[in-house]
Amino acid sequence: MKRSIAFMLVFFMLAAMTGCEPLKKKFTRKPKTPVKMPRIYQVKKYEKKPTPQLYQKHYSYWVTWQSELIKVLGQNHKKDVMCIEQIISNLKDMQNILVKEKGDVLAPHIANMDRVKDVIIHEDLSQFNKDYVSRTLEKEDRIIKREFSPAKVRNNLKKSFEEDDAKNQ
Repeated sequence: MKRSIAFMLVFFMLAAMTGCEPLKKKFTRKPKTPVKMPRIYQVKKYEKKPTPQLYQKHYSYWVTWQSELIKVLGQNHKKDVMCIEQIISNLKDMQNILVKEKGDVLAPHIANMDRVKDVIIHEDLSQFNKDYVSRTLEKEDRIIKREFSPAKVRNNLKKSFEEDDAKNQ
């Protein structure tokens, strides 16, 4: 009998120490999560027009990437590839801002840069290839700065980007 009383006493003490947390948790209210209102966005057609400032921006980017590639050519292959891709991208953006006649004059320079890109990406930069790429970059740099500076092409900018689309249809 003393054993059963001692056993019961130990049992109740253990039960009191552990508590009834799962039972208490079961019957308490959970806080309500606030319902968020969905955001509604009105979609507007963003109309971007060719402006001298936009041309100047792409020209400045081109100058920066061109000088960067000339400076670090051959030191890091990934950097060379990134630079030449940015150069070509900015030249194409400049071409899209120009009227068709002036844009066609820029096309051979873009083609030269595409050839340089092929050499950089697909061939290792041996001394011969490095000299070829370097000379081509410097030559194109001089020509484009001379013929396509923002001051020179100010009067050759498109009025809108749809200008060529309307002529082609």
